[in-house]
Amino acid sequence: MIIPQDAPRSDKSSEPATRKATETDIPPPAYEPASVAPSGAPPHIQPANFIAISRRFGEVKDTFVLDPTLRVPHAMRVPPMRVRHARRVRRAMRGGNGQMHLSLSALMGEVSAEVYVVSSETPQSGKTRMVATSIMGTIRLQLHAPAPRAPISVYISARMGEANLLLPRSFRGPLRISVTLGEVEMSAALRIMTTTFGDGRVFVGAWTQGELEEGVWAGDEAVVDSKLGSVYVGYDDEDLKATTSRVGSSTAE
Repeated sequence: MIIPQDAPRSDKSSEPATRKATETDIPPPAYEPASVAPSGAPPHIQPANFIAISRRFGEVKDTFVLDPTLRVPHAMRVPPMRVRHARRVRRAMRGGNGQMHLSLSALMGEVSAEVYVVSSETPQSGKTRMVATSIMGTIRLQLHAPAPRAPISVYISARMGEANLLLPRSFRGPLRISVTLGEVEMSAALRIMTTTFGDGRVFVGAWTQGELEEGVWAGDEAVVDSKLGSVYVGYDDEDLKATTSRVGSSTAE
């Protein structure tokens, strides 16, 4: 068969090049996680970092997937806390620079949050810092944070209301509880894992010989404070106040 000269030719050699160019032109996804969210984390919630929500009137109630290794534009970072508030947090947590990975606050309203901290084989340096405060309202913070991960540092302060903290089973470190007027309760499962030192100071889990010689605690830590209201601390996979062990009133014993 004779092909006319003006007929279009099929250039098969160009097909791979065209296909390759098309594949490489596809933009990468907006978020490529280098870490893994805990089991049960809502798949429709995109991992985030440096989250800050503040309400003067009304509640703060939400679920978060927190990735402390996620790099975000500097303009999207949480503004440093007010000097007075930052000093109070640093004093309670024995350090920190006022920069929080998660900050939730309400003036007149409840703070209720469920937080899934993603795990990572190469966690970031420093601690994953979270704070939740309310002047007039109850606080309930439920943390899911499986290992491996960076140490977590949690600070909860309720001026007039209950303070409830549900820790991950992987938590190991000091827990400080302070109540001016109210009761302190701890789940039975958590209570058997603690060593009590008095004045609201307990240690969850066991410490190593090397940690005894460290001047600054580098692991997990949590502070729960309530002026006028009760305090409850348990594990994240337990029903809130299902089985409790009374620690004391006014200040934890």
